Amino acid sequence: MSQIKLRLATPADADALAVLLNQIIKSGGTTAHLHPFDGERLLNHYLAPPLAISCFVAEVGGQIAGFQALEWSDPNWPGPDSLPADWALIASFVDADFQGRGIGKALFAQTLAAAQSAGARCIDATIRSDNQGGLAFYTSLGFTDYSRLRDIPLSDGTLVDRIRKKRTV
Repeated sequence: MSQIKLRLATPADADALAVLLNQIIKSGGTTAHLHPFDGERLLNHYLAPPLAISCFVAEVGGQIAGFQALEWSDPNWPGPDSLPADWALIASFVDADFQGRGIGKALFAQTLAAAQSAGARCIDATIRSDNQGGLAFYTSLGFTDYSRLRDIPLSDGTLVDRIRKKRTV
């Protein structure tokens, strides 16, 4: 495999990252997202949300193989899934053709450094309970289970539990 090149995402990446994420959405079962992203929505949701900390891209052989976004939790988020203001939320997406090659772990090294630099106390990864690969991935990075949100509806009404994992920064 070619060397993994890591870099900060830029607005110019939005369309390519939307294509990657849309492939994951289309495959089903690993993300809570059910509706496709266009570049603008991806930019607003992952590259430049109001509480953004970082978003890193992994390239292999000049092709985008994955990305990982980190943002501050919103202390004003209503309900039982609100988190302290000094916690960060992580989202990871790796193209199916590149999974199992260390891309997620390489991205996480950059993301962890960004979390430390920003002063985050803890990182939350909230994962669908039926996403066994995602659960195993975050466990391999040192995340531990701390909560379970039961019967959270997806946008189509399907109820899926979410496992909440955390890692101290």
